Amino acid sequence: MRIVFLNEIDELWNPYLEKLKRKFPDVEFISSKDYQNPEDYVSKADGIVCTRLDIDTLKIAEKLKIIFIPWTGVDSLPIDEIKKRGTVIVSNTHGNAEMVAERALTLCLVLLGRVVEFHNNLSKGIWGDGTRKKYYDNFWVSLRNKACGIAGFGKIGKELAKLLRVFDCKIVGFKKRSPNSEDLELATKITTNLEEMILESEVIFITLPLTDETEGMFDWNVLSKMKGKYLINVGRGAVISEEALYRALKENILGGIAIDTWYHYPTVDRTVILPFSYPIHTFKNVILSPHVGSSTIEGFKGMIAETFENIVAFLKTGKPIYQVDLKLKY
Repeated sequence: MRIVFLNEIDELWNPYLEKLKRKFPDVEFISSKDYQNPEDYVSKADGIVCTRLDIDTLKIAEKLKIIFIPWTGVDSLPIDEIKKRGTVIVSNTHGNAEMVAERALTLCLVLLGRVVEFHNNLSKGIWGDGTRKKYYDNFWVSLRNKACGIAGFGKIGKELAKLLRVFDCKIVGFKKRSPNSEDLELATKITTNLEEMILESEVIFITLPLTDETEGMFDWNVLSKMKGKYLINVGRGAVISEEALYRALKENILGGIAIDTWYHYPTVDRTVILPFSYPIHTFKNVILSPHVGSSTIEGFKGMIAETFENIVAFLKTGKPIYQVDLKLKY
């Protein structure tokens, strides 16, 4: 049995890898810690640990049985090609859910509290919005007792619901699968109808993965019905139509939006890049965050720990703890 790590093994990963070697001395673990080019060993790999995988590497891995992704989203994998193989398992983790939920709440409070707007103004000596026309022009919005919709009531959605309950929020969860007992315990209501969730919510959180079904789900037809509502996206950027989002902001439909997941990302050749094609950053009711929802030491340790738990379970039983449904892509 051979497991190849295509990601860099640093001080966070190393203790887990060393423990794995001791626990399974008959398994060959190939990583950058001991090998100069781990990718050279992919052709005979039974398992691959990676953050992304291209089609060419997948084709070389003829013996591949399982792919371990150290986070939740699998849109960095060639899922359609993996499905064609028919026998390859994809395993992900949910160890960052608490941190992503905390980030979603943070973005919400910053957006509703007009924190960035007031900070930018006050740094120039301008108090509030600077108009002083009416005393309530400088009001901010409290999250207390708000009706909050959560689009995607998985692990992150559930953790977010726990946090929102502290603010006495009504929680309307949206999910396609049938609700379980934990869903019904945490949410005021679970619906499979997106429009119903939007209609009943004042603040809407997106924690959805990117799939064929969710891509562009929040299009103009949906956003045009969100007059005065607030939107926070910590799922995937492409769940929201970018053109429709710009239009909804320009036509003053949305109360505001805070975004942590985007449409464009830096590359090796282009490290400085705007994450959008439309100038959504020009609106004062927009909060930008550079996809750092799980970028905490706790978040990374949680993802790494669950990655190794998946590896151990696979080596013992042939199945990981968390297995992605390749048809649903989550």
